[in-house]
Amino acid sequence: MSNKEKVLVIDDSREMLLIMKHLLLNNDYVPLLAENGLIGLQMVEEHNPDLIVLDLNMPVVDGWEVCERIREKSNVPIIILTAAHVTSEDTVRGLELGANDYIIKPFDQQVVVARIRSALRWSVKAPDGVLFNDGTLSVDVRKREVIKEGQLLKLTKKEFALLLALVTKSPAVVSHEELFSNVWDDSYTFDVNYVRIFVGHLRKKLEQNPTQPDYIHNERGVGYRFEKLEKAVATEK
Repeated sequence: MSNKEKVLVIDDSREMLLIMKHLLLNNDYVPLLAENGLIGLQMVEEHNPDLIVLDLNMPVVDGWEVCERIREKSNVPIIILTAAHVTSEDTVRGLELGANDYIIKPFDQQVVVARIRSALRWSVKAPDGVLFNDGTLSVDVRKREVIKEGQLLKLTKKEFALLLALVTKSPAVVSHEELFSNVWDDSYTFDVNYVRIFVGHLRKKLEQNPTQPDYIHNERGVGYRFEKLEKAVATEK
């Protein structure tokens, strides 16, 4: 059985489907093609793709509804394809419905490949639904929500990816290198300071006292681990 990642493209343009098919094949992905939203939703159920490229403007079932219905059941990464004339409000609407990224048509093919790789890289294979909940902090993968003491936290895409990578491996230590590879794409050269800075940002949002963290603990020289402790066992200068 193939271990290649499956990318589902949902677009009513046969020309676009053909372009994406060849692009995906040439970059060692398995292309799945759907010429409208209804077929796309069926293929999500049948094939469990690793990533979805979704056109917004389609007849019968448009991209917004498709995105919303997928997010009701799955946290699969979704990249929206949008025409240059589509308003920024429409694009924002798609992102608010749960899309991870968007690309404007016409596009540079290598940009599409880079966006796909980036989305797949930071998308941790975690179970749908609530991944962590201790009564104070809740991490919901399907809804892409982090709630602390009843308040929804506003995390950036990188912050959420970083948290997800830590929580999924909890209570194991996740190395700086592994965290970097889950969050940053190929355009970045590994630098441990990127990880440290974003862990600092995340702690400010998650922790009661970022200098004495309850959740994200530093293993000096190695990485970080996510574990709820009564008292912090390590702090990072």
